[in-house]
Amino acid sequence: MSESTKKTVIDLSKKGSRLFRKGQLEDAERVYLEAYELDNSNPYVLAGLGDVYRKMCNFAESAKYYDAILSEDNKNLFALRGAGDARRGMKDPLGAIPFWLRYLEINPKDSHVMVRVADAYHKLHDAKNAISFYEQALEVSTNDPFALLGLGNVYYAQHEDTKALLCFETLLKNNSQNVVVMTMTGNIYRRRKEFDRAMDHYERALDIEPNNNFALFGMGDCYRGKMKMDKAVQWWDRILEHEPENQALWTRVGDALLSLDRVDDAVAHYEASLKNGADVFSFLGLARAHHTLGDLGKAREYCERALAHDETNERVLERLIDICEQAGDTTAADAARERLAKAGN
Repeated sequence: MSESTKKTVIDLSKKGSRLFRKGQLEDAERVYLEAYELDNSNPYVLAGLGDVYRKMCNFAESAKYYDAILSEDNKNLFALRGAGDARRGMKDPLGAIPFWLRYLEINPKDSHVMVRVADAYHKLHDAKNAISFYEQALEVSTNDPFALLGLGNVYYAQHEDTKALLCFETLLKNNSQNVVVMTMTGNIYRRRKEFDRAMDHYERALDIEPNNNFALFGMGDCYRGKMKMDKAVQWWDRILEHEPENQALWTRVGDALLSLDRVDDAVAHYEASLKNGADVFSFLGLARAHHTLGDLGKAREYCERALAHDETNERVLERLIDICEQAGDTTAADAARERLAKAGN
């Protein structure tokens, strides 16, 4: 290769790098490909193309260029990190980890890559290795927010609430705007039945994101835990205003309303649930509501509709027995009792 060609490749590589840093990805791609036609083994050109395609989310193409560097230089740090990142983008954490580990053998103090390794292990449900790499990252960079969040997530999933809280509370001291951490911290306190402390965190989250479903649900569930079902309903209904397809919540609110003797409102919620499709618990709720209203025929009808979808549901069969006995239909009550006995075996 002539000296003039080498200089052209270097100049094109520098131009591509400038365009990449400005976010002009298509222009950077064009320039790097021009350089690649002149020299398809130049590591700066290959790394540039890898970076461009990674930013474009064309991860398979990105990996191809990083791998080309590593075929000639298996200790190239940029290529090792990039190859791992490309595999991460391809949803292949198992494929990403070996590249990052080789990178860390050469550059053992990079906390960012340690977190990536930990995240990958977490995705693979390998909590032991995930915790190890998060802790290594925190040894290098105390209070690293990504390491704290990842470590807290692992402990949260394992219900190791005290350890998770330590991570999340540290994060909140340094980043008061992290809504996800606020809601997860609230969830831990809610699991502990420390409802007031949980609500403090949910309220902080809602100050930032007024329609955050996790915080709205948590607030409602705290009020349910405090035996204030009317307030629970108010918070849960706020979710349903912008999430009408949430069938489970329609039913949950219907049950809450029924416990408050707001039967008509409960019926409306169960019927809204059924607009999303058949649901055993909504049918059961309607059976309970009509039983309360004294309409035994409709109550029995909804029990039968529930059993058409779950013929051994013990709660439905018990309700059906009560309805039939109250209606004086002992034959139907005995038949339901036999079905209940079989369901229990």
